[in-house]
Amino acid sequence: MIRMTAAEYLAGQQPRPRRPVEDVEGPVHRSVLALLRLRLGGAYLVQHTPNRPRSQVQGGREKAMGAVKGWPDLAVYGPGPAGPACWFAEIKPPGTSVPAYQRAIHDQLRGLGFDVRILRGIEDAEAALAAWRIPAAAR
Repeated sequence: MIRMTAAEYLAGQQPRPRRPVEDVEGPVHRSVLALLRLRLGGAYLVQHTPNRPRSQVQGGREKAMGAVKGWPDLAVYGPGPAGPACWFAEIKPPGTSVPAYQRAIHDQLRGLGFDVRILRGIEDAEAALAAWRIPAAAR
């Protein structure tokens, strides 16, 4: 489908083809999630928090319901060294940076005692599991 803006239609202009937006984070996210679920099994819960409102109105609704801009993509819940624990992971494709608003939330979570890791692939996910001291039996 070729789309055009209302201004283009009214001006009688030809619609310009739109390039599809390439999903560069999705494949990394899915591979990291698959690895975490494989390694952690049923003893841990891996949860994704979508944080991409489709419109300003939807964004306002989500914010009113408690959505936090910059919240990490994944949370891992399970037994830690001193009882129940939670760790956070932000998924980023290689070569991309973490925006300031996300860094601020990550710093706030770290200040509360949570570990937040930036994962750019399965190697980073393996390193996070080791840093989180997830028992080898769960991995």
